[in-house]
Amino acid sequence: MHSPMKNLLRWLLPALLATLALLTACSTHTGPFQKPQVNLAGVRLEELGLLEQRFELQLRVSNPNSFSIPLEGLQTKVELNGKPFAEGLSNEKVTLKALSDTVVKVRVTTNLASTLKTLNRLLAGNEPLRYRASGTLYLPLVPGGVPFDRTGEVPLLDARN
Repeated sequence: MHSPMKNLLRWLLPALLATLALLTACSTHTGPFQKPQVNLAGVRLEELGLLEQRFELQLRVSNPNSFSIPLEGLQTKVELNGKPFAEGLSNEKVTLKALSDTVVKVRVTTNLASTLKTLNRLLAGNEPLRYRASGTLYLPLVPGGVPFDRTGEVPLLDARN
């Protein structure tokens, strides 16, 4: 056999076998892929500095699929009442088990000016705290990741009564 042809077969055969194995693994899952859902589950203050603050966001990531999904990390931005509040990254690798949810912790940073403005607006009115958490979940074999965008509302108690 011609040498360039041998080299081509040495490269092509493993690539074909890997593709076949991937297709076989994917065919064991029934139904189409459904995007994981992300909800804000909690916020905890980690560090209070003069110029910036660090919080730990707890994001509940739910897998509606009948198969597990490896999560390689995520990035997120949080808005409070329509104003940017914080952003952060996580490289925590977790497996999202089939038909279940997992809490992923993300460290986010905010600056003093935006935090004070947000707190002043919240204390001045009796409106609920509206949030928006958006970002990207990074999954293997999904170039660019899977985007998420979730909004919600947290009712505030009126401390003046």
